[in-house]
Amino acid sequence: MRIRKYLAALALAQCALPLSWAVKLGEAAPDVALRDCAGVDVRLSAYREKKSAIIVAEEPGAKLAPALLSNTSRELAPLDTVVLVLAGDAAENRRFLDGDPPATLLVDTSGVIRRVLRGQALTGPDLVAFVKLWQFGKTVFNAECARCHGEDGDSHICEDVKPLVGIGQRLTEAQIREKLRMAPINDQYLIRGQFFTKQDVDAVIVYVAGL
Repeated sequence: MRIRKYLAALALAQCALPLSWAVKLGEAAPDVALRDCAGVDVRLSAYREKKSAIIVAEEPGAKLAPALLSNTSRELAPLDTVVLVLAGDAAENRRFLDGDPPATLLVDTSGVIRRVLRGQALTGPDLVAFVKLWQFGKTVFNAECARCHGEDGDSHICEDVKPLVGIGQRLTEAQIREKLRMAPINDQYLIRGQFFTKQDVDAVIVYVAGL
């Protein structure tokens, strides 16, 4: 009898494991149920290797305006980014966020979470800016930083360079900024012999925080 109870408890615990979801920067997002801007039920996996995905988690009891979401989705289409909604009254939502919505997340084409904004369900120009900042940071990083750090931040082929994978789980964006050892010169910053604008630096920090 004790063995049966133990096995039953073990099976129940294994079934409950997915309930411990908690989104983390740089880690794969669970394949949650969502709805697109047309109100159609979809899974996150449908967009893997095709588009980046914005997941907007509604506040419980609230419902984002479909027209606003559709307009935002059209603006993001040229950036190969789709807007998806995780309903605020779903239990899956709370497990996914490990807390209460609202929130806005960016998942890249590989299914990895790269940006997490808690407390706001972005739409319109704010959401477009949210995506563009990350994409600009990726562009600058790949052009100026990847030769030492690698495109995924997992390389350390240059002297005094450490892998960046998982840095967003260890450090805040402010702490990452401090690690850059920047030298301000007029309106630019000198980092490892390269000049960067403030916009470059801000965007790269956002991108690196999701590695």
